[in-house]
Amino acid sequence: MKYFYPLGKNPEKDPVVEHLPKGFQSAAKIFYPFIRMPSGWQAEQSAISHRYYPVKKDILEYGTPITWEALRQKTGLKTIAQMSIAVTARLTDGLGREIYQRPELADLVEEAMDANVYFPLEDEFPVLIMKDMLKVLGSNGARKIKFDKLAVEGGTYELHRIKTADLLELCTDQLTIVDENEEFGFTCFFDEAAAVFFTKHSHMNVLKGSGLEGVFLYETTPSVWEPHPYQYFC
Repeated sequence: MKYFYPLGKNPEKDPVVEHLPKGFQSAAKIFYPFIRMPSGWQAEQSAISHRYYPVKKDILEYGTPITWEALRQKTGLKTIAQMSIAVTARLTDGLGREIYQRPELADLVEEAMDANVYFPLEDEFPVLIMKDMLKVLGSNGARKIKFDKLAVEGGTYELHRIKTADLLELCTDQLTIVDENEEFGFTCFFDEAAAVFFTKHSHMNVLKGSGLEGVFLYETTPSVWEPHPYQYFC
């Protein structure tokens, strides 16, 4: 499967489901977790040049995920949709779509964060949930996964042979990943702190108890989902 992302021409109106590859009929947004590093811990190497941010290898070894809901409860924000708006406002510096021009919401999140907690990075899958994503892809008996990147050619991995270097590769750049039978998949895009999960099934039971957090999208829900009905899961 080639790389894709189901934005549509109008991400605030076009239903995500209508822009999935042929045969896929259900979708969900998967939130990228906040990252907690050990108290007082800081390595010499930083993933970002102008401020300290732990590199992926250190996140994978020492980091623990924090759900959006857990942090939301400390912010005073009333809904997970507001939390999503706040996260996107922070990642885009309030310069994105009008709905995300809410720097005051982003400030509430930052004020609720401990010093050793970091915002998720956009544009690529986070290393802290990649193992959970791979379990979902292999949940119906698949032994291999296939991936394709926006800018470069993808490849194939055997699930039981994936090493740390492979996990890091799958968390680099914009990427679409599916099981070998193309039954389940994930894809990510620029300026997004949430991936899209898509499946050929009409139900989302595979995500329950998966360790992933997000919202199920209804048939009419667009990529900008926050003003629309949704069902949260964790």
